[in-house]
Amino acid sequence: MSEKEYVDGRGERMADRLRHIMAESGHETVSPRADVDAALIELLRPLVARAIDTGERVDIPAGYWIQAEEREIATLAVAIGHSDTGADVRVSMLVSRGPSHELPVLRVRTGAKALIQITAELDDLDKCLAWAYLELWEQAHRAKGEILRAILEEERAYWSTVRW
Repeated sequence: MSEKEYVDGRGERMADRLRHIMAESGHETVSPRADVDAALIELLRPLVARAIDTGERVDIPAGYWIQAEEREIATLAVAIGHSDTGADVRVSMLVSRGPSHELPVLRVRTGAKALIQITAELDDLDKCLAWAYLELWEQAHRAKGEILRAILEEERAYWSTVRW
């Protein structure tokens, strides 16, 4: 785990590595966050958020589109296609944050040729999309935690004034 903690210094640390599994071959690697382009993740984060919010296809760089759906707790299913191929999904992926004591997991299903082309054009797009989602999830989780802490502090303050 990285040293990046929640803003208030409390809570769990965000993972700095990701288990990357190719579904067809079962090949698995551990990919550090530092190995992917931070600027591309920044560019993709609002696009992933829009895809999640709308459930519709969202255009991303180099003529590709994504469609995303949150499943279960902290799990995102993503379909990636190219505008030249219309509705055909070229790559599907599932990214799951999982329990805090385990690394997040990215499972990718595709024909190798499609992924090689996409990777060449967009520098590890699957990993960048995964990190964009994980960062969005962490941000939302952190905000919910801050709201809950504020509610609990108000409750504690109220009950400390009540005389039994």
